[in-house]
Amino acid sequence: MASPPPRPAVPTDVATGSSSRRIAAVLAPQALAAVVVVAAGASTALSALVLAAGLAASAVALVVLVVRPLRASVLRSRRAATDIEVTLLAERAARDVEDRLDRALPLTGSEPETLRTGLRAVGELLGDHDVSLLLQVPGEPRVGWQLQLDEGVLREARPVGGTPACAALSTGATTSTRRSSALDACGHLQEHEVDGSALCLPVRAADEVLGVICVEGPPGELPDTATVERLERIVQRVGARVARQRAANGPSGTGRPDPLTGLPTRTALRDDLRRQVRSLAPFCVAVLDIDHHEALPTDAAADAALRTLADVLCATLRPDDVICRLDGARFAAVLHGCTADQATAALERVRESLVLALADEPDEHPVTFSAGVVASQRATSLGQIVELAEAACERAMVAGGNRVTAAT
Repeated sequence: MASPPPRPAVPTDVATGSSSRRIAAVLAPQALAAVVVVAAGASTALSALVLAAGLAASAVALVVLVVRPLRASVLRSRRAATDIEVTLLAERAARDVEDRLDRALPLTGSEPETLRTGLRAVGELLGDHDVSLLLQVPGEPRVGWQLQLDEGVLREARPVGGTPACAALSTGATTSTRRSSALDACGHLQEHEVDGSALCLPVRAADEVLGVICVEGPPGELPDTATVERLERIVQRVGARVARQRAANGPSGTGRPDPLTGLPTRTALRDDLRRQVRSLAPFCVAVLDIDHHEALPTDAAADAALRTLADVLCATLRPDDVICRLDGARFAAVLHGCTADQATAALERVRESLVLALADEPDEHPVTFSAGVVASQRATSLGQIVELAEAACERAMVAGGNRVTAAT
């Protein structure tokens, strides 16, 4: 790359002339005083007074013409040096974030983990901004998800009604707005009570836009161009990692999908259980079985019931939870970081959501399910935790179905 052209040097005669004029201005009062004394032949006392006045005037000229400009020049130089140091430190910190992201991404074992890692990287790069991740659920227009970073801590993902209204999500290009109250601001920003600026960066895996990382700040203030370019590099790396995970494991990073429902299969359950055991974090396993699935009148109705329950599970449970189809009319879910009571409450919400989903489709046959839930602490092996969940599911079916039962 060609080096920038050198700055034009100040001509020597110009610089010398400026200095000479300042020196002359400083010495002029003294010279004038001496001329006055000689010309007037003043007394010794008067001569001393005139010379003292000339000296004082020279001192004032020295301060005004030399000392003050010199001091201002020194202060400007110090400020420039400080600005350069701050810029260098910021660039070093930003490079450090990118380097640590490059080391962390190959260690992520699933799509949600990859997306969380990318969100944390953006949060570290922009410590004074609110950062959130908006996800759309493929093939499910009724619900999206929001994952928010609050002072470096990830809040629990929460559902948002409908696909998030974001231009970056629909166009796949970075968008920004200086005020969320502006007419052309994204819909998810206009819902905010407090006005602010926003930068929306799409996260792409191959040709699919998975979601948007949204950076919010004070009204009128947006990250500078260099920071935006760094953020775009971060989301590109996150999207590339997700694409590689999908190429290896299928959607959601949890095994080759079931052709009917699009969900991962039993392999996903085994792989995620192993990851959870290694993490030492609490979790729960749920096994679900559609009630009287074999009694549905046609194969088409039976397939529709499976797809409907799969859609409701994906839309109601959290993005981090792993959902898979086991066999027949049975499904399983691994609910991360929760107790048996919390998992039971989540499955009850699935039951309620299934009723609402079927109400929107009057031609669908009534579908209910039974579910068994077990906490990881109750089992001594991976096989046992699944067996306990299956046994609890069986008890729910025997008790009449359409209920959730916790393992005893």
